[in-house]
Amino acid sequence: MCIMDKNETPKPSSLEMKPKFEIAYKGKMFEIVTFEGKPGVKFEAAVRAPGVRLIIETEKDGMKALLMTKELRREAGGYDFRLPGGKVFDTLDQLDEHRKSGTDIAGIAQRAAEKEGKEEAGISGGDYQPLEVSKAGASVEWDLHYFKVTGAKFGEQELEEAEQGDIDTIVLSAKEIFEKLSKREIKEGRSADMLWSWLNSNGFIKFER
Repeated sequence: MCIMDKNETPKPSSLEMKPKFEIAYKGKMFEIVTFEGKPGVKFEAAVRAPGVRLIIETEKDGMKALLMTKELRREAGGYDFRLPGGKVFDTLDQLDEHRKSGTDIAGIAQRAAEKEGKEEAGISGGDYQPLEVSKAGASVEWDLHYFKVTGAKFGEQELEEAEQGDIDTIVLSAKEIFEKLSKREIKEGRSADMLWSWLNSNGFIKFER
């Protein structure tokens, strides 16, 4: 291992941070893209349209709580407790057009978050604060845009016909969320990570010697 002297100037990297993608294959949910990551070096990645996830704050049992969903999920082998959310783009074609345009995705993600808040969570109004864009990894591009929602009014879901009967809303207190995370009853790993951070930032995780 080479340890760089603190006064030594770092060598410039040849890694291309904004490469031009070429689509090698396109399915319904994923496309395979190739790009020149470094001069003369081809890389490959699987790309899925980005999504949004909502941390919708409320109260229960005298403490902070979140409006979440209880969903029947094939990959979980049954019901899973999840953060409400959905897609930023409905199709890969829309994602590709956005990529070509070079426009900022932040506003599009915000509108998608508000749409999912109304349809999947059944909320209206409220303040949507962007928290983080979670990355899946280098060879799989599937960004999740997380928003904290405060001051929303709770109402009825407006689910698509195919979703009806599979997704219900549920309010979980911070204590209940801690218990479900500890029992690994929240299966979406990146959302579990955000929920641990939410618990910590609100003072629900303390260490004692």
